[in-house]
Amino acid sequence: MPDTHTSRRWPLAAALAGLLLLGGCGPDAPHETAARAPAAAPPAELQALYDQARRAGEKELVLYTAFPETVELWQAFQQDFPEIRFKPTATTQLYTRLASEAASGNHIGDLVLTGYSELAELVRQGRLARDVPATSDTIPAAYRDPAGYFQQPWVNAFTLAYNTRLLRPEEVPQTWPQILDPRFKGRFAHVRFVGASPFDAAVVLLQEEGKLSDAQLQAIHDNGGVSDNPGTLTANLAQGRTDFVLWAPAQVVARLRDNGAPVALSFPADVAILYGPGVASLRDAPHPHAARLFKNWLFTPRAQAIIADKEYAYGTAPNAPAPKGFPAIDSFVQKSIPFDQVNAYFDRYREKTQAIWR
Repeated sequence: MPDTHTSRRWPLAAALAGLLLLGGCGPDAPHETAARAPAAAPPAELQALYDQARRAGEKELVLYTAFPETVELWQAFQQDFPEIRFKPTATTQLYTRLASEAASGNHIGDLVLTGYSELAELVRQGRLARDVPATSDTIPAAYRDPAGYFQQPWVNAFTLAYNTRLLRPEEVPQTWPQILDPRFKGRFAHVRFVGASPFDAAVVLLQEEGKLSDAQLQAIHDNGGVSDNPGTLTANLAQGRTDFVLWAPAQVVARLRDNGAPVALSFPADVAILYGPGVASLRDAPHPHAARLFKNWLFTPRAQAIIADKEYAYGTAPNAPAPKGFPAIDSFVQKSIPFDQVNAYFDRYREKTQAIWR
């Protein structure tokens, strides 16, 4: 994909399986929370889309998502458009489910919010409909599929997280030589590479940019621990079983920190990456107007602010706020991977990581 800024490059989007591990399976509909102040009236263009959906009798909206835990954002959409029952639905069998719906003619899903690798495959299978929300017109081209099949509403940071009882901020390693220093042998961990997860993307991006050598990748294996479950890894960090974690999901660590866990985030230039999902409309969606409404809403200032404030992610719209305490999005410099080569990149690096982590 083309770059639109010299300092901000397009990051690969998170794969479904890896992100489901981060968030766990969630409910089909947003949880109820304490009473909130009424939302302001939606902009005229969103109100027009809402009216179209209601006139068409579209009373629900089904989103197949790798982010069932994104509760605050889902609640806000439901609050703004209460006559449409919003159903974010986690699925680990996305291809199978969509193939079954197509074969039966009983289409249930309206949208998908998932990783770039999965979206590329869904385009190949002909499952997606071209749809470009008017509100996404101003986001950098790096966050938009040039063919119009999907757009990225946010990206997550995957970076170094540490236990504040075991390391002071000035002791946190910031370079690969420091991370791989013998004094940290056995004191850090990372998630096992599975081939198409945010953690695999970290290797792809950092090696492509010359920030992580083959020798350093081997040293990560030799010096660090590995976990099959991101949730276990961050829990171990909070419990002091490991000093620091590589490529920890920043949104998960931030929530642990807010709940009183002794954890903090650092953003070393040669470790931290951005990696986020794309949202796409499904072909033959039963609620196309509601789907278009949701996609347009995601890129509004209201939704982008919630993404930063409540979900600890970076909205992709211009001037979207960064999560509190996080560096500006333009501080991340990442290689742009062409859309049609994404899975080839994953395949190539999967061979490398699997040869090391047998």
